Amino acid sequence: MVSWLGIVVAGVLNGSFALPMKTARVWKFEHIWGVFSILAMIAIPWCAVLLAVPQWYGILTSIPGSGLASLVALGLLWGVASLLYGLAIDLLGLALGYSIQLGLSIMVGALVPFVLVRGFAVRALSDWAFLAGVVLMAAGVIVCATAGRSAMAAGTTTLAAAADRVKFRKGIVIAVLGGLGSPLLNLGIQYGTSLLPHFTASANLEQWLAWAVFLSAAAVSQAGWCFYRVVAKRQMALFRGPASGHDAFLVFGMALVWAVSIFLYGASATSLGPIGTSVGWPVFIGLIVIASNVWGVSLGEWKQRPVGDLYRMIVGSAVLIAAAFIIGWTRAT
Repeated sequence: MVSWLGIVVAGVLNGSFALPMKTARVWKFEHIWGVFSILAMIAIPWCAVLLAVPQWYGILTSIPGSGLASLVALGLLWGVASLLYGLAIDLLGLALGYSIQLGLSIMVGALVPFVLVRGFAVRALSDWAFLAGVVLMAAGVIVCATAGRSAMAAGTTTLAAAADRVKFRKGIVIAVLGGLGSPLLNLGIQYGTSLLPHFTASANLEQWLAWAVFLSAAAVSQAGWCFYRVVAKRQMALFRGPASGHDAFLVFGMALVWAVSIFLYGASATSLGPIGTSVGWPVFIGLIVIASNVWGVSLGEWKQRPVGDLYRMIVGSAVLIAAAFIIGWTRAT
């Protein structure tokens, strides 16, 4: 029960961490996501390791070099997916950006392991239920995407509306790519934990080291691109400009909430046993969808759009959540 409570709290926190992106005063996306990457994926994880895992160096040197290299490679790839994740939220908003990416994340994260283990054979009722859940997830993604598209289609005679449509199409492509790569986080957590020598579910603190290595590699991809863009646009001055302190404080809170959510999810899922990351991931993602959509509506992202589109988004999100729990149940049986 405690482990599932941890996953619930982690999902709510992760669905809320991007709120500061909507209230920043002077920093652009590249400034926010670059600083966020350094804080959330390097500074905070390694501070936690140094404080809680005094024997970290000995554990790190005991991990085979090939395994460590694979973990770093996974981190670099997920860093690209996470960067796309942030770009999609910036372009589409919290509700739509989260819904499309997380729906695809569950589909890929659930379907790939199923095919690898069982091939394309469907042997039991739970297998059929699982595939039904995947189809339902795809339907939820389509409903959410069409809700956003129809909302963007209003007022097509203005230049602003045309620009919005271009922005929407760009955001959809980025969201799809980010969603397809998002499950690498779950894979990285699971693989990193498996590399630890003599690891047991009760020794939760040791797994922080593996996650810190994985997340640090991801930060290289994300922060590297973001700071390159800042320099290329000649916007370094914004780091020191008026209200930059306000934005820095918000991004620190954003990084802290995200890091706590990831560590809490990883520890809670691992403590559920060998299938923890399989059954915990859909529930975790489903709760992120709920939290992000509540925030998206609260912040007025759908205020100027037709009520029918808002209802369609709510229905699509409900379908995503239902599919997530169906997938989680079938993988637990």
